[in-house]
Amino acid sequence: MAGSPELLIGRRGRPWHALLPAATAVVLGMVVGGWVQLIDTAAAVVALLCFLVGATLIAERWAEAVSAPRSASFGAANCVTLVRVVGTSWAAALACQALLGQLPDWGQALLVAIGTVCLVLDGVDGRLARLRGEASAFGARFDVETDAALLLFLSIAVGAVGAAGWWVLAVAGTRYVYVAASWVVPALRIPLPASYGRKVLAVVQCVALLVALALDLLSGGAGWVPDAVLALALGALYWSFGRDVAWQLRHR
Repeated sequence: MAGSPELLIGRRGRPWHALLPAATAVVLGMVVGGWVQLIDTAAAVVALLCFLVGATLIAERWAEAVSAPRSASFGAANCVTLVRVVGTSWAAALACQALLGQLPDWGQALLVAIGTVCLVLDGVDGRLARLRGEASAFGARFDVETDAALLLFLSIAVGAVGAAGWWVLAVAGTRYVYVAASWVVPALRIPLPASYGRKVLAVVQCVALLVALALDLLSGGAGWVPDAVLALALGALYWSFGRDVAWQLRHR
């Protein structure tokens, strides 16, 4: 019974070997941030809570996913995604700081840098999973949820610093509205065919938010340009969701 799923979950299934170093990185980031007076206690607590919630969900979903010996290793690709979770936790702290009206210019620059690194790693984990034969339903869901969380915190930051109006929350909120709607409309739970275009549009949303933050930082208020960039990105997002919903309704 050495290869039974139960033993695998107990021995290797829960990815503590990856989660514990990641938690250390989050805590160190908060300590350093406090030391240089970049973040205050409230923002640090937000970062830690975001990571703890994410780590709990990762552990639970991973335990459910481990149903065969070949699935027992958390894998390098998922570890890269976990690095993005750490970055997203820091982005949450900076977004909280922005809401408090206490985010300095270099804190906004740091947020842009963190978002950019997460965006680059978003392209690394999927490629690494394919190269190493680690692609899985868990990895795909892990990747999507991490993308969604980063978009949410970037959207909050954009609205909080005034780079664009608060309507920008629609960039991140549309997906959550869609998920909520799927609870009451069964057709929206029909699995969609794989689409590279959806991944590209997710990248476009992230790039648009980072551009808005960067323009606001460089120009001290970039006027209508960030709103225009984000409106175009949001229009493309609505087109994609509309196409997918139409497909699901036709195949219900």
